[in-house]
Amino acid sequence: MSQGVSIEFKDYHGLLCGFLLCPQAPVQPLEWEDVSEVLATGDRAVWLHFNLIDVRARDWITNCDRLPDVAKDLLLAVDPHIQLEIVEDGFMSVIGDLYYEFHADPDSLGLLRIYVDRNLMISVRTKPLKAIDGLRRNLYHGESIESPMDLMVHLLELLNDLFDRVVTDLREAVEDMEDQILKENFYADRHELSRVRRLLAQLRRHLNANRQVLNSRLMHHLPSWCSEIEESELIRNLDRLTAVTQDLDLVQERARLVQEEMASRLQETVNRNLYVLSIVTTVFLPITLITGIFGMNVGGLPWTENSLGFLWSMSLMGLTLTIVFIILKKQQFL
Repeated sequence: MSQGVSIEFKDYHGLLCGFLLCPQAPVQPLEWEDVSEVLATGDRAVWLHFNLIDVRARDWITNCDRLPDVAKDLLLAVDPHIQLEIVEDGFMSVIGDLYYEFHADPDSLGLLRIYVDRNLMISVRTKPLKAIDGLRRNLYHGESIESPMDLMVHLLELLNDLFDRVVTDLREAVEDMEDQILKENFYADRHELSRVRRLLAQLRRHLNANRQVLNSRLMHHLPSWCSEIEESELIRNLDRLTAVTQDLDLVQERARLVQEEMASRLQETVNRNLYVLSIVTTVFLPITLITGIFGMNVGGLPWTENSLGFLWSMSLMGLTLTIVFIILKKQQFL
């Protein structure tokens, strides 16, 4: 009888990834066993990324002496609002990101919580997010990051790339719908356009909130340890975030105009169909009246005993139909 193979998995206590940031060199992965020792020295820059679904990650953050109490509260909070707070020698931020399984769904927008000081960046999330996962993969591929603020700059750059691609895809979707409307083929796109507009509205709130907290809070309270290069890179990325937000506003306005045009054309179609129905009703109403009269089962009806009664009745209906057509033509209804 063959013996079972024992497979041992490392337990990282909710730590998704950890890195030592090295100036002028690729970053180094940080094992869970070395986290406490590295943080105790306090002279090396570190990034730790946690999954808050794991209770042990929450416990570690709660008991971490390296973090200010206000930072612990904000990292572990469930408040869904984007914000930024200055804490001692750093800052704490809640910024908008997209879920990793993003399918252009209005409900696929998530939040990333970050603490940054001179030598430490801690980020937490409850569901996989796109931008922060892209940052993790870039570091595993050997990208050089010098400091936590430099790491924050790279994260903002990835967020801008991500939102820019989403806005571009939505603009192309709106353009396709506009082309369909011009071809009078717009019935199948009404629900899709409504979904796109909801997603645009959610993205606009996300981007505006990110831009507002970073511009109004972070840029006015930059830590003293932030270098001039890092400050200029922050400004560049915030300017790009503003440009992406403006592009989003244009797409949102275009989607609104497309929906108004769609509604207008639908209303025109309904009005045209009602007009045709009214004309048909008007034309056949006198004939219906005649057939109703001759269908009464009472005595004294004309032509009941006449062999040509049916022809006389049809002639009367034809004459009535002709008179109605002449009247409608004169009144320019036809």
